[in-house]
Order: sequence, then C-alpha cells, then structure tokens
Amino acid sequence: MAKAIITFKLMPESPDVDLGPIKEKALAIAKSHGSIGEMQVKEDPIAFGLIAVLILAMYQVEGTEFDKIAEEMAKIPEVQSSEVARMDLALG
Repeated sequence: MAKAIITFKLMPESPDVDLGPIKEKALAIAKSHGSIGEMQVKEDPIAFGLIAVLILAMYQVEGTEFDKIAEEMAKIPEVQSSEVARMDLALG
C-alpha cells in the first residue's frame, strides 16, 4: 500500500488569533483519521502578520479521504479555511 505525506493548510480568521489551540485541534483531527507516525506542525507567514498553520501527516493513500479531513479542520473555531495544500508520496 502506498503512503503519502499530506500537508493541510489552515488559514486563521485574523492575525490576532492564538494559533496554539488551532494546532492542537488540527493534530487531534489528523490523528483521529489514522495518521501514521509522527506529525509536524509548521507556521507559514502569509502577509500583514497573518500566519497559516501547516499540518504534515502521513497516511495510507488507499481509502483515505483527505478533503474530508480538511473540511473537518475548517470547522475548528477561528479557522477561516482549510485545504490539502500538498501531497507527496513517501518512499520506503
């Protein structure tokens, strides 16, 4: 079975939003959908103080609906939007 590293990009509603709770809830959602191994959280400066949250998680490709995971992350309070920003096949 193929594995992929999926990068979810979450945009907060404003630059003043506390990213800590967003990161925690997004990691919990990623884990609840069967992520494999360690996950990474990164911050991506956009503009005018706005910082996107990037969640990198590994999944089995077959049978996993990544857009549904992103939709669930978009429901986190103070998150404006969430999307699958990148999908990289994992080697090995």
